[in-house]
Amino acid sequence: MDELNKIFFSCKEDMKKIFKNFQKDLHYLRLGSNSILPILEKIKVKCYDSFFPLIELANISIIDNMNLNIHPWDRSIISHIDKAIINENLGFIPTNKGEYLHINLPIITEEGRKNLIKKIKLITEKTKIFIRNKRKKNNQYIKKLKISEDLSKKGENYIQKITNNYIKNIDIFFLLKKKEILKI
Repeated sequence: MDELNKIFFSCKEDMKKIFKNFQKDLHYLRLGSNSILPILEKIKVKCYDSFFPLIELANISIIDNMNLNIHPWDRSIISHIDKAIINENLGFIPTNKGEYLHINLPIITEEGRKNLIKKIKLITEKTKIFIRNKRKKNNQYIKKLKISEDLSKKGENYIQKITNNYIKNIDIFFLLKKKEILKI
């Protein structure tokens, strides 16, 4: 029974990680300046003979939902920051204002919103597959245990219950994100 509990715990932890990664992936899909900020902060900029995250080289300020300014601590690296952002291919190009970079995020069109929903559906389905693969793997672990068939069946049913719960949470999160995207 102790081995079975370890399998349950491991299954829950693995599925929790998959769900957290799913939430993070959907959070980073661009809708406005608040959602693009975490992506910008992690961009690696080549300067001073090394690579640094943008957040270590500049202050990023949100003007409004569709505008950002990036003020580098050292103005001599502004072209390096500009180049790094362009190379990320995020769908916008910063404007060099001399002392800072300005980013005006383009408004997402109806077609762009539909494409974003398609992308989210794809991510959602892949996440569900990962969850189901964890279920399958954990069920195989249960079958390898030297326990009674009844206990084995109960274990598989419990793993299925965990799986159903995460699939339901994934669907709920997808619907919330879809509603957010379609809201104008």
